Amino acid sequence: MRNLRGYRVLYVAQSLLRVLPRYWALLLYERFAGKPASQAAWDRAHRAAAAQLRRTALALRGGFVKVAQIAGARADVLPKPFIDELSQFHDDVPPRPFEALRPSIESELGAPLEEIFASIEPTPLGAASLAQVHRARLRDGSDVVIKIQYPEARRIFPLDLLLARRVAGLVQRMQSVIDFESLATEITRFVEMELDFRREAQSMARLGRILSTLDLVRVPRIFEEYTRDRVLVMELLDGIQVTRVRELRAAGHKLSDVARKVGALYGGMLFEYGFFHGDPHPGNLLVLADGRIGLLDFGLCKELPAGFARSVAQMMVSALIGDRAETLEAARQLGFEIDAVGPDALRSLMLSVLGDSSEDGNLLSVLGSTRIRRIPEDFALVLRTMILLNGLSHRLAPGRRLLQAALLEHLAAGARAGASGEAGEAAMLAAS
Repeated sequence: MRNLRGYRVLYVAQSLLRVLPRYWALLLYERFAGKPASQAAWDRAHRAAAAQLRRTALALRGGFVKVAQIAGARADVLPKPFIDELSQFHDDVPPRPFEALRPSIESELGAPLEEIFASIEPTPLGAASLAQVHRARLRDGSDVVIKIQYPEARRIFPLDLLLARRVAGLVQRMQSVIDFESLATEITRFVEMELDFRREAQSMARLGRILSTLDLVRVPRIFEEYTRDRVLVMELLDGIQVTRVRELRAAGHKLSDVARKVGALYGGMLFEYGFFHGDPHPGNLLVLADGRIGLLDFGLCKELPAGFARSVAQMMVSALIGDRAETLEAARQLGFEIDAVGPDALRSLMLSVLGDSSEDGNLLSVLGSTRIRRIPEDFALVLRTMILLNGLSHRLAPGRRLLQAALLEHLAAGARAGASGEAGEAAMLAAS
């Protein structure tokens, strides 16, 4: 039933009817009482809405799982109750039986699986909103991973994203504090990127070439002869997920070294190479036996425009050292829409993004104080990436910000041409 278009539309409509009356009641109260409703009342409404979104995603799956996942990582946009409810949503995606996916794989590859694979593990290594992965062995003995896109994904995801945009537009007309429409547009772009497996294969190969000279990372080899629209076959990387700290310690890995390596890796991608892996959640980062970081899932790799990395670095460094004029100029060059920014607002924002322990962690309130009207599309994925890295840093080295310090070394280098010697000062300030 859940794959029928009419059923999905009706389910979303029913979900809206369960959520919107709470918001209407608060708006009517504020209009007629002439004063704001309490924050506790708003939090209850947000919590109910987030819980309903979670139920909708679990019931319908498809694109709504991705909406919930991305929303749960956007502490810079959504209120805390949404983040609390949705931030771990990726753990709730149930896998599908392998035999149910076999016809789709054979159709994509154009041959029976036995002609290509010597063996396939029926239990998946992991399952996500639009695909799941299985360990396998090719007939030549190569250990590989098969990434299989769900057969209905390209049929129902566009409908789900259209519904999400319509709902966002409706909610946007009710309030102006949270830019739901821009968030829905951003999610649509992210999902379109992840649906394109050929693009992912190209990104994996490209990033592998870019990072091939670094001894701290390994990108799996893609088997191009088995690259299809809905199936990818890539080299198996055998390691420990980066947040399984007990297993890492038992294997002899120092968590502080892992944090520094991840920071150096992402600092290089973001601020030196201009092409980066944009989905560093724990399931996509492995610590290999030799200590290298193994990258997985390249659906959100993104190339930054020429000069973008330098402008990001310039904005962040200038904000951290308190140079307001340079900060605003760099922000405008990046495409931010800003007016009447307070003298310390962007510095507070940069410290929050970088996981400063003295900040309250609520990026929404910090963003509100800056009066930023629009975050440019390219920076949105950078921001999401850095927020995820913050969470990882606190898991590996609580309170020490070792990951951020390594990342900032590359940020300072990227800004040095524009900020001269002040870049090193900013890196030391942020990492202290």
